[in-house]
Amino acid sequence: APGKSRTCNPGPMATAAPSSTFSRWTRDVLWSETVHRFYAARIPDMPDCVADAEIRPATAADASQIAIAFPHVPFDQRLALGDLCWVAYIGGRIAHQTWTSTTRAFIPQVRYERRLAPDEVYFYDCVTVPDMRGRGLYPAAVVMSARRHLPLGRTRAVLGILRDNEPSIRGAAKAGFVAEFDHVFRKCLGLCWQ
Repeated sequence: APGKSRTCNPGPMATAAPSSTFSRWTRDVLWSETVHRFYAARIPDMPDCVADAEIRPATAADASQIAIAFPHVPFDQRLALGDLCWVAYIGGRIAHQTWTSTTRAFIPQVRYERRLAPDEVYFYDCVTVPDMRGRGLYPAAVVMSARRHLPLGRTRAVLGILRDNEPSIRGAAKAGFVAEFDHVFRKCLGLCWQ
């Protein structure tokens, strides 16, 4: 499996439901565990995914709509790194964004980063505006943008999804992704390990 991550059993502590303020505090402050499952797809084998939207690479003209719909996105900084943004519009309104990187796979919240192989493209920050969900925008945008990377020699698509994010997992499956490995990030009393 790519990277240094391994699948492991989180044990009962990570799955216990909080029953009091103290147990929530214990879970959130003293102990936390985040699991991202990494998926991969062979781009030439990805199925056709169609959505009733205009899906295309983002340009500088899209920056203001992206800033409104996805205020967490540092658009210019990501472009300066060489990453690409792909957008879906419905009725002239931005409905979805997907970002791709050809240099690194990363999830800053859990301190995960690895260099990509020359044949890989990494997908991240795939977000659909809440009232536009359920229209197949995520798998359609991922497949279209993945195929745009084929002429660059990128034949393998990879992405990471929080293990319990069922809508994203379903969207990735529609685009042909299969699970490869888990990256587990734990924090206890301010100490972190992976």
